[in-house]
Amino acid sequence: MSYQDIRSTFKLISGGLSETIDDSPKEFVSASITDTRLMGVVSMCVHWRLPENSHLTDLHQFFYFDAEESGFETYRSVLGNGGPSEVQEINDIEDYLMGGLGGKRVILTEREVRYMLQSYVDLNLRSGLSLPEDKDEYEFMLSPRVRLTDSEEYVLMCKQCPGLDSPYQVINYFLMRCVGKDFGAAKFLTKGYVRTNLFPNHKGATLLRNVIEDSPDAVSGSNTDYHVTDDDKDFGTFNTFKSYMCESLIEYSGKFFLLITQITLDHLKIVKYEKISEFQVSAAEASMMTSRPEFITVTDLVPSAPEFDRHTTKLTSKSMVTDYENGQLFMIFQPHNDHVKNATYLLNDDVLGVYYLLEDNQLILASYNLSDIRRMELDLAESSMAPYIVPVSKYEFKDPVLFDFINSSFDDFEDFVATITKPPAE
Repeated sequence: MSYQDIRSTFKLISGGLSETIDDSPKEFVSASITDTRLMGVVSMCVHWRLPENSHLTDLHQFFYFDAEESGFETYRSVLGNGGPSEVQEINDIEDYLMGGLGGKRVILTEREVRYMLQSYVDLNLRSGLSLPEDKDEYEFMLSPRVRLTDSEEYVLMCKQCPGLDSPYQVINYFLMRCVGKDFGAAKFLTKGYVRTNLFPNHKGATLLRNVIEDSPDAVSGSNTDYHVTDDDKDFGTFNTFKSYMCESLIEYSGKFFLLITQITLDHLKIVKYEKISEFQVSAAEASMMTSRPEFITVTDLVPSAPEFDRHTTKLTSKSMVTDYENGQLFMIFQPHNDHVKNATYLLNDDVLGVYYLLEDNQLILASYNLSDIRRMELDLAESSMAPYIVPVSKYEFKDPVLFDFINSSFDDFEDFVATITKPPAE
């Protein structure tokens, strides 16, 4: 199981508020959204004031939207009067919903908030997807209908997207949106007419890996043509085109395919997208393409150690927690999406690392690179858990092994390592 498998199980427990909220007048206070739309998901939080309530005066709502598959996926809420316990709950929800997205928060207007929710509710209804529970808490936002002009829609889309400053960043985002069948977001990255659905026979897929190289060819091909205009000539922009070859590994329904395309940019806008070839690859071949080293530090917690949870260290405070048969995994994400700017994009490069706590108090730290495993070791050393930690061992593996261990019958990592490194019998 990969980090993506863990992320795909991400669910939140729905909120539950006092029944008095339904009929209480609400005044909009503030709202924000993550600038992660080009990753396929966004999270939105909204603050309302309930002026006629004597005690429960503030409503905080949290929404998680998936543009590819799940639509309006998650809803959480906090109703109260701003007390310390509510502030902590709000912070916990924000960390849990937004901490793994790697984006910044951008301010929204009330009209934009209502439009966002209405759009994703419509998506769920069109796609036959159920809405999150506690609809009575957000139903007041569904009417009256909000209609934005083209200009207003563009402004809202800009708010949901990060600043673009790299050709690799533009290409990787574009291919992510195209293979995910999220063509509306893909069009945001284009200039002029660009055909985006070059692989209609494939289902919506996940981009596991993408390798970008400079193309020896100039603007060529027949899928999408960009014609130099008089404005281009007047402003001297007709020589700003640059082409790139892309080798994209995608996955859906347990199948893996390699797509070869050529993409041409004019500055940071895509003006041509050409299909070169495609072919299916085996799971073993896909695994080789996405493999990388894994650094693991093994420790033990002494019997008197306090409980290890999301509040134990600074890094775990924003982690995604998943329970397994023999332990609990804390997945920690990078606070940014800079991995999208790399010439070689790998899906899970947004993961900083994981803590895995076994039932017998063995604590495992794992990361894909040396600097991040050292950062995690320092994070643990600076936490309240430090006096209870007993170092055991450190490993560097050529290929990732942690999830093999998690899904094995072993309950001790040292025993697992001894088995996988044991030479075959002659």
